[in-house]
Order: sequence, then structure tokens, then C-alpha cells
Amino acid sequence: MMKIIKDKQGSAALFAIVIILCLILLFTVASEYLRLQIIASGIRDALQSSVIAVATENYDEVYNGLREGYSGGYQLDEMDRWEERVDSGAVLMKLSDKLGLIGGNKYAGGYLEYRLYDLDIQINNAPFATSDNNNRFEAEAWVTLLVPLSFGWEHLPPMEIRLKVNAGYSPKF
Repeated sequence: MMKIIKDKQGSAALFAIVIILCLILLFTVASEYLRLQIIASGIRDALQSSVIAVATENYDEVYNGLREGYSGGYQLDEMDRWEERVDSGAVLMKLSDKLGLIGGNKYAGGYLEYRLYDLDIQINNAPFATSDNNNRFEAEAWVTLLVPLSFGWEHLPPMEIRLKVNAGYSPKF
């Protein structure tokens, strides 16, 4: 290797160019990986914040049951029967406001940066009159994230992952 570098016939120039191109390629791949990680992390944080807002908004429905010693969302109906009362909220609207989405898409510089779709929300109400405190009021959300790669001249498939977040309500006392 040192012999090639010390060679003054100009053959090391080609070797140096190959090394520099390999380093540029590795730097580009690492940058793209970090970009995808940052986007996925930001989406997950925003989705979790939106789901926490839904769990918090259900506080008024959960409060009635909490006074009786449960943390589920139940309310007495007109027939004096307990019925489940939870609100799934407007997670997509909150998520769109936080991320600046247009129809589930985020654009940067006129290009699609990422797309969110298939948002599913499931509210897991705590069982009524349970004897244990292991079950709690939880909200789970799933969303599919699609990020086109800026590497590979559009020959590589986009990153498509399903993100899941959950938030729960536990009475403090």
C-alpha cells in the first residue's frame, strides 16, 4: 500500500479517487440512514403526543369511575346501567397540526418528504369493577409511515414501516 502511495508514476491518483468515492458513498448511506431515523423518531413522538392528548381528553369520562375506585370510562345511563363511555378524539387532526401535513403528506422543497396513512386507534377501557389494578385505561395508535429514499436515484423502494405508540391513564391515588 505504501509502495503504491509513494509511486510517482501517477497510478496512486486513481487509487485515491476510488477511496474518496467509497468514502462519499459511505457518508451518503450513513446520512440517509440518519435522515430516516430522525423522521421516524419525530413521527413517533408526534403520534405519541397526540395519543396522550386523547387519553388526557378522556379524563372527564374516566373521573366518574375513578371516584368509585376504578379507572375505566363508564357512566350510568337512564336505565341505571353502566355503559362504557370513551372518546377516540381527533388524533389525525392533532397529528396534522403538529407536523404540518397536507392530506397526510409532508412536503419539503416541493418534494414529498413522507406520507402517513392507515391510522388506527384503539381505546382499551379498563374493565368495570375489576378486583386488580393491573388493567388500565389505554389508547393505542398505529400509523404507516412511507418515506421515499433520496439515495439510489429512485431505484430503491421507499421505507415503509408501521409505527405503534400507546398511552395510558393510571390514577395517581
